[in-house]
Amino acid sequence: MTAHMISWRQLLSVLCILGEGFAGTTLTCEDETSSGAVDASLLQMNLKLNSLPACRIWQHTYILNASCDHFGLGQAAGFLVSGASRSGTSFLTQLFQGLGMNVSHHSDAARGHDGAVSWVHGLHRSGCTVPSWHSPRFFSKAFLMLRDPLTQIPSRAESTDDFDWLEFARCSADFGPSTTSATRATNAEERLRLALKHYVLQNSFVEKYAEKSFWVEDVDAHHPATLDIIHAICEEFASSHAHCNDVKLRKLSGALPIDLEPGVQWPQLESIDRPFAAMAQILTRRHGKEVPVDDQLPETAWGFDCDFHNDLWSCALPPKAASLLDRNFSLEDMIRSKDTALCAKHLPPLNRSMVLSVSVARTGSETLSRMLATSGLHLHDHQCDAHTLLEHGAGHVIVSLRHPVSRIVSGMQWHTRLHNRSLSVKEVLIRSNISKAEIAAAGDGAEQRDTGTVSHGAYGLQKEVFSFDDFNHSYVDALRNTSDPNHRMALDVQYRPYSNSIYMPVVDFYIKGVTNDEMSRLSFVCTCTLKEDMDRVSKKLNLNLDTEILTHESVSSSDDPEVQLQWLSQRNIDWIREIYAADEAFYLQHCGHCESAKQAA
Repeated sequence: MTAHMISWRQLLSVLCILGEGFAGTTLTCEDETSSGAVDASLLQMNLKLNSLPACRIWQHTYILNASCDHFGLGQAAGFLVSGASRSGTSFLTQLFQGLGMNVSHHSDAARGHDGAVSWVHGLHRSGCTVPSWHSPRFFSKAFLMLRDPLTQIPSRAESTDDFDWLEFARCSADFGPSTTSATRATNAEERLRLALKHYVLQNSFVEKYAEKSFWVEDVDAHHPATLDIIHAICEEFASSHAHCNDVKLRKLSGALPIDLEPGVQWPQLESIDRPFAAMAQILTRRHGKEVPVDDQLPETAWGFDCDFHNDLWSCALPPKAASLLDRNFSLEDMIRSKDTALCAKHLPPLNRSMVLSVSVARTGSETLSRMLATSGLHLHDHQCDAHTLLEHGAGHVIVSLRHPVSRIVSGMQWHTRLHNRSLSVKEVLIRSNISKAEIAAAGDGAEQRDTGTVSHGAYGLQKEVFSFDDFNHSYVDALRNTSDPNHRMALDVQYRPYSNSIYMPVVDFYIKGVTNDEMSRLSFVCTCTLKEDMDRVSKKLNLNLDTEILTHESVSSSDDPEVQLQWLSQRNIDWIREIYAADEAFYLQHCGHCESAKQAA
């Protein structure tokens, strides 16, 4: 009976969490001895998981949770740091031990008095034999330790243990149908696939109940917030003879060995198991680390779901993400997949004195950005919409408009010029007997200088499939037609962040979500009369703009219907007009004079 006793303070914590569920009940959720709210760890655990399905999570852990009636034998104590295998558990165990703490690793003979660093104790299932020490005494808190997946996954794939790690991991997590064991997986690709799945499954489970998460690389790099977590663990759980001072912690964290070199790249993981590669990217970003824009998969913006199936922890992309590249092209899918929240993350501080523009590709957006740079900021980001800029403090936003077909044809012309320029640079270098590596670097450099902020990973995919001799037709054909053999590739290219921004819509993205109040802080200008329109805006807003700056250029006018037919079939033009009907109507509302001038000519 003793093990199942719940203190009044614990019960109060649970009642405080349930709160409104007890109609007519008033609770004073304070603790006189702590000058604050009730026990923080108990609050966090119950805030995360206070429903019956959530209790099922705790029942697969070695962590006390009173509200779920999840107790071990004896008084719970100590901490557990867990995560996926090869996350740096030996490194962290040595660090805690260096501070004088009684902490065990999963490979040790017994559990440490103060706590443990162990991946094998991160996910428990009845009937699974733990290849390590077993203690009926539960831990009182848990923490998630992560490691760069590009380092950890190959480390797990290439390392051997005294036990079959995969056989143990499979006992509680769903790796899918396979008879391969870790020791029998002789194929390097298969070993990476299994290690990738383990990374997602194990970390996604531990994050469900962990108090906090941190990256082992940040311990080594002396990241202040991470060292604060380590220091707090030491202060709360260490025996009296431990030394939890920052000087010693910094000295130890910089002296212990940890491999920081990546052993694999995201495209390789994507080719092995795309859904799990996407989920690994989501995990990485969810815990505060960036995935290079070049490598970010469209599916990452959709999240993923995990739950128990047949008592095994299982993770999968939501159905809409899993079928993303098999559906028809849609503006809704593209906008969501491009992860446009990236704009807000990278914005510098804004204020009401700033007049900015949204970068509607191939409408003279670079010209606008340069004109407005005198107002305090040169911003040219195709993933920033007007509402985001205004919400983050900009005083006024300018939106440039052009017919959607003209925008797309102009973008095609630009792509082709860029491609030909890159070939010209390489041809000159070849004639000069420059090495292949230098030629490749020079070509990439030329591309970087001309493209600015774009996804070169996506353009690399694009070049593999769509030659620039017939790119204009084949790429749009593949976007439009689900039966086209390159449809999936085209959507993969198009849906990635910063890729082919000529397809980003004005109505459904750049001015989407603008409130009535914010609409008064927008000005619309037309590409065909950009200088005249900007003179008007400059006068209206009392700006002193140099409207003589004009960087928008075209070898042949992409507004000319005859030129458009050189780049697009009539069928594809009709499809673009159908998809972008709202943009065309909005353009005609504000820039009808451009079409009138075109017809008059």
